[in-house]
Amino acid sequence: MKLPTQTNLFDAIDATWSPYAFHNVEGWLIREGAGGGQRVSAATRLPNTQGIKISSAVAKMVSLDQTPLFMIRNTDADLDTKLQALGYEIIDPVVILVAQTDKLLRNLPIATQEIQLLDVPNQDTKSIWAAGGIDRGRLNVMARVKTPKTILSADKMGVAFAAAYKDIAMVHAVEVASDHRRKGIANTMMYKACQWAKDQNCDWVAVLTVRANIPARTLYENLGMVEAAAYHYRRKNLA
Repeated sequence: MKLPTQTNLFDAIDATWSPYAFHNVEGWLIREGAGGGQRVSAATRLPNTQGIKISSAVAKMVSLDQTPLFMIRNTDADLDTKLQALGYEIIDPVVILVAQTDKLLRNLPIATQEIQLLDVPNQDTKSIWAAGGIDRGRLNVMARVKTPKTILSADKMGVAFAAAYKDIAMVHAVEVASDHRRKGIANTMMYKACQWAKDQNCDWVAVLTVRANIPARTLYENLGMVEAAAYHYRRKNLA
């Protein structure tokens, strides 16, 4: 089975980690993040557009009170070069790792820790997320998601968010409490996420992590997940 296409993966990211609003501006897709972080606040070039003006994207982001931020995919080499020349620096290269749902279920140890599926975060999950830097703005991102979704809670030990888009289940915001790390909690939550993905008829499970996060990448790669796409941001403060 072929890996999901880059287009499908990026569509799944937008559907399962939702900006406050999308704005089409002269060949750009501008995400209005409303304080939800970089992923929901970046601009991307729309497909099959030529001669777009970077200044148009910058003006719109500034009007939204957002620092100009561009998401660069592997199809954006020319844009990447232009932004570099304008002084935009690379930040936070990200990899998208995927695996077949059935394969992950075979590779993961069967969960022994009970995992609750929640519709909304409770105080324990909010506390774990907050300790990992997942603030109210990112909780609002999860609340905005319109596709099938769930919160995976390992009591007071860990939490993750999963949402489905077509045949892809994206697992976001995986966080394990500091005193429960390296005890298999992340694997347990991933197993439950895969079971949930299978129930949603998703053939694929995908995660995102910054390329520099070696522990997370090692965890997922050891489960058989492989890199299917990547991106980085370019940012220049206007101050």
